Amino acid sequence: MNFEFIGKYFGFGKDLYEAEGWLSWQHLIFVTLAIIVTIFLAFFLSKKKQDKSREEKIKVLKVASIVMLLLEATKIILECFHQHDVWACRSVLPLFLCSIILFSLPIAAFTKGRVQEAAFDFTQIFGIIACLAGTYLAGNIFRSPILSFYVDVSVTTHCISGFASLYITLSKLSKMEKKNTLFVSIILLIFEVLALSVDLIQLNSNYQHNYMFLITPDGTPFSIVEKIAGGHQAIYTILVMLIYFVYLFLYILIYRLITKKKAN
Repeated sequence: MNFEFIGKYFGFGKDLYEAEGWLSWQHLIFVTLAIIVTIFLAFFLSKKKQDKSREEKIKVLKVASIVMLLLEATKIILECFHQHDVWACRSVLPLFLCSIILFSLPIAAFTKGRVQEAAFDFTQIFGIIACLAGTYLAGNIFRSPILSFYVDVSVTTHCISGFASLYITLSKLSKMEKKNTLFVSIILLIFEVLALSVDLIQLNSNYQHNYMFLITPDGTPFSIVEKIAGGHQAIYTILVMLIYFVYLFLYILIYRLITKKKAN
């Protein structure tokens, strides 16, 4: 067994080879294949479970959420070892936009009642965007080579987000009812407040302090928002938080219009 290879794969020592880089042909092929597998699994499993009970359908999401949580926890623990700092986890907390499903999916899989219904809606709404953001758009992830634990786990967890969103849609587990809109909004608000709180606490530290891009755009399209805010930090943060809500309500509106049209 090549222990040197295993050590480098898990981030101990130098990388196995020079990183391919974001938007390289290797990156695009890798994530595209991952997305294809994600879509296939969502269609295959939803088809396989279509005649099963609601509980049987949810079992798939329970497995997905457990796998997702275990992978993310392992990544955080390894980061602490790499940095020789138990607090290094503060830079890799699952508070990024593309990590949002790490919270909502377990809630959807393991709770009951109105909270579960809201979590299904939330996961369906944000799962796809989390998947795309964490595969095609997350340039920071691909600073490491594709053949590395960090990249492979990151792509896997983001694809699980996309899988959950598509599987919930195909299995008709979400309802997008008006009575759940408030609960869905509260989940988003809690996540935003949590991310912003951590950003402000760590603002003058060497740890990550731009979760959900609430402090700076960091090369994202939110640069447009920064220009609109005219350099005012509070205005920029509020506008970014509102954009997430705009996306939320637009998705719900479009989904309801489509389903209503199909019903007619």
